[in-house]
Amino acid sequence: MDYGYQLLRHVVQQVFGNLRQAAQLTLALFLVPFVGFLFLGVGNPAEMSEAPGGGVILGGLFLVIFAVVAYCWAAVGWHRYVLLEETGNGFLPVWRGDRIGAYFGRAFIVGVVVMLAVLGGGIVVGIVAAITQSVGVAIALGIGLVFGASWVATRIGLVLPAAALGERMTIGESWAVTRPVASQIFLPLIVVALVVGVIQQLVMVIFGQTVMVEMFGVMQDQMVLSLPGQVLYGVLSWVQVLLNLALMTTLYGNLVEGRQLN
Repeated sequence: MDYGYQLLRHVVQQVFGNLRQAAQLTLALFLVPFVGFLFLGVGNPAEMSEAPGGGVILGGLFLVIFAVVAYCWAAVGWHRYVLLEETGNGFLPVWRGDRIGAYFGRAFIVGVVVMLAVLGGGIVVGIVAAITQSVGVAIALGIGLVFGASWVATRIGLVLPAAALGERMTIGESWAVTRPVASQIFLPLIVVALVVGVIQQLVMVIFGQTVMVEMFGVMQDQMVLSLPGQVLYGVLSWVQVLLNLALMTTLYGNLVEGRQLN
């Protein structure tokens, strides 16, 4: 059986076969910051078009810090549940400050590497688009750049489950251990992104409405979601994050720990 298909199937089974446990470990930590950003009006064009006050800026800064800690806490808890069967306390995973701090540090490094890769790829895309003068080519290359960034993040992202477990792994080691299955990683990345993207577009169609807002002194049409639509969109984003984390967890378990794929 094709490794990419096995990988996709294992990732989907890992998330949806343990959805109750995933919700207990991660949902609150994911949705609380999300609701906080909604309360501050982040993502609402009508509110973002107005100059934020000092209280909003301070609240937003605090919320960003809280969100980073919460997301790292949730990710560490999810990795450890899958790889170590470590359950949490009620609706939160076990607090492990050292692992969460290490996870943030590795995630920051992964983010920097991916940003540099995107910057380099963006320059190439810009040059090709300027030469061809084709909108279709530019769009296709842009989509390829997005998937390429996700691919790079996954290839080097095995340092994240390693950090959650307290194991040492470098970016280079993660890149090397994923080399034999590098091309197969594209299948789960593409399928997950397309399926979630289609569902999110359906949510926009069903729960969205167009409003006129002033942006930089110009009235523009903007699509906004109703409150149920925003909540549903947030849940879909949570599922997508779980699937992406599950992909790195599965690769780590299979390629580093020698576990078999279902």
